[in-house]
Amino acid sequence: MSLPLLPDRTCGACVECCRAIPLDLPELAKPTGELCAYCVEAAGCSVHAIRPNTCRVWFCLWRVVELSDDWRPDRSGVIVRPDGIEDGVITLYVIRPSDFLASPDFFATVAGWIAEGVEVALSIPGPVGTYPARAVVTDWLRPAVEAGDPAAFLGRVLRSLDKLAEHDFQPDGVVARYAVA
Repeated sequence: MSLPLLPDRTCGACVECCRAIPLDLPELAKPTGELCAYCVEAAGCSVHAIRPNTCRVWFCLWRVVELSDDWRPDRSGVIVRPDGIEDGVITLYVIRPSDFLASPDFFATVAGWIAEGVEVALSIPGPVGTYPARAVVTDWLRPAVEAGDPAAFLGRVLRSLDKLAEHDFQPDGVVARYAVA
């Protein structure tokens, strides 16, 4: 899915998608959680001009939606995934817990989505080469959102992440293959 990007918003040094997103294309395959071999940490794609179409059209929602710079995945530890957005679901892929989860910005934004009727899912990575765990948590977060209680909200988010960590992570079956030319 290709969404219109916000003008003047670039990935910069963020390469989290190049690590988190699995690819299984004829010219490029990499397991979930493995940094793409073409990616230079904190710099970006070394084959940018000839990268596969999948890499050209997939962007996290930080590039698409008016979110503060604190939401950039390498800063926040959260990739706001676009998959599901057409069905009214926003997935917050927490690649690493950070202080951002306790920020007023995180609470206000997620609370706003829930108040607007958007479903919110939390997701976490498993070991390299496994699918992530994911659960829709809208109803679980709603009491803290409706009470306007950021501390209770954070507690529910952290409990959700702990519960997701107990998931039986399944292999993604992707074998690394790098042949972009």
